[in-house]
Amino acid sequence: MKPSDGTARHTAPVAPPHRTTGGSDAPAAPDLLSVLRQRAEHDGDRTALEHESVVLSWAELYARVQRARPALPAPTGERNRTGLLASNHPDTAVALLALIANAAEVVLYDARATAAEREQVAELGNVGHWYGASAATEPGGTPAGPLPDTDAHDTSARDTSATAHPGTAATREDGAGPDGAPAFIGLVTSGTGGLPKVVRKSWPVTLANSGAYAESAGYGPEDRLLCTTPLHHAYAFGASLLPALLSGATLVLAPHPPSPAGLARALRESRATVVQTVPFLYRAMLECGEPLEAPDLRFCLSAGEPLPPDLARAWRERVGAPVRNQYGATEFGQIAFAADDPEGPMRLMPGVTARLSDEDGNWLTDKDGRWLADAGPETVGDLHLRQQGAEVDYWGLPELGPAALREGWFRTGDTGRLPGPGLVEVRGRTDRRITVAGRKVDPDEVERAVLSMSGVSECRVSAAPAVPGRTGDAFVAFVAAEPAVTEIELRRHLARLLSPYKVPTRFHLTERLPRTGSGKVHMARLWQGVRA
Repeated sequence: MKPSDGTARHTAPVAPPHRTTGGSDAPAAPDLLSVLRQRAEHDGDRTALEHESVVLSWAELYARVQRARPALPAPTGERNRTGLLASNHPDTAVALLALIANAAEVVLYDARATAAEREQVAELGNVGHWYGASAATEPGGTPAGPLPDTDAHDTSARDTSATAHPGTAATREDGAGPDGAPAFIGLVTSGTGGLPKVVRKSWPVTLANSGAYAESAGYGPEDRLLCTTPLHHAYAFGASLLPALLSGATLVLAPHPPSPAGLARALRESRATVVQTVPFLYRAMLECGEPLEAPDLRFCLSAGEPLPPDLARAWRERVGAPVRNQYGATEFGQIAFAADDPEGPMRLMPGVTARLSDEDGNWLTDKDGRWLADAGPETVGDLHLRQQGAEVDYWGLPELGPAALREGWFRTGDTGRLPGPGLVEVRGRTDRRITVAGRKVDPDEVERAVLSMSGVSECRVSAAPAVPGRTGDAFVAFVAAEPAVTEIELRRHLARLLSPYKVPTRFHLTERLPRTGSGKVHMARLWQGVRA
């Protein structure tokens, strides 16, 4: 029987670690290939990865990684990094692990990206080859080999199955080259408000961070993690894929892109103990009309955008498992997790420290977390972070790293409070602050008021982008609502709840708000649909 509060129940979930080099205080990181080898030897028949009809045991996963390594060499030449076009299929995990074992610095990107988008990321990340992990070859089938090699500057995709046959350049008896690990990997930001960036991430710190999260969440071999968001995004990569590999849990990859009905079926059929998704999809599953049955579910993980308390309560009442907030960023991985109370503040991951400042940049806490001036646990300020052993850096855009820091602390762009030692509560975004005639407007307050109107399902409030020749304090409410909801009714509703200056200048009503692949509201696309 699952614990009624969804708390952790497993012990010793991650493999023995080693320290990062340089004698620093960086978090411990395991050797991932050694972890896979040990699982293959001692627990080889148990399932490691599932996706629809594809099932890989730990022994099969390790064998396929070793067979794929000679077929997935790191490029040489001026562009010396490797791009992997990822999909939510076990072949992506196999190809990634093979490249990592070959010490290739991998840039993980969306398999559905256009050639122009790939070229843009290749320029930033110095990518010499794109590999595509084919989803066509199932276990026991005929593997698809690599396409002919190309020039080091050719950034066209090479469709190489993760189950590719061994090459002839092997130096190990099992067909693979010497074991290794890269210093860095690259993850691409979702680009909700502009062009994407390739974040350079320390591989040892990334592994240690995901291992710490797995331990905090209590993941272990009995768990089955249902992953619903894209593997190339930091959320699924760091909170599902790596924790499953490190803890011995089974990773179940839901079909992607997801449909609410399809996710509801996956929830019923996967025997999941943990679900990883975003608030938008939790609500969509509740409203899709499909049965939501998950008797083994311990808890559900939510990230990407704020989790409305009413949604968390509705999900728990319907499904019987709590939804726990997770706070992360591509630059840091897993920052904090609601390990204690599902509805309470989140606990910072080991190696991550937080600090607050006010809107004018004055520090509210010192570097050790002690309060300054009149500030205290109830004070809301701008969140800044540090992570042991890591630096904030962007491939191809070296100026962005230092610009993102203040006295060595990363500006998250989030507001929040620090209610106790090692705890954080996120409130909103600093870049969403709106000033109307010198008075501050909280977009979250306006969104809550809009959402309280019957027939409204989603709302995002934003200041209008600067337009040459136009003046005035304009801000817009993008509202997803039923056809019967009108702007006049919305204004009347808000007039009863908000001061006049807090009522949006404009309303843009639509059937639904556009989303990125990770489930976030796509603000750039929203503004493209609004004529100035």
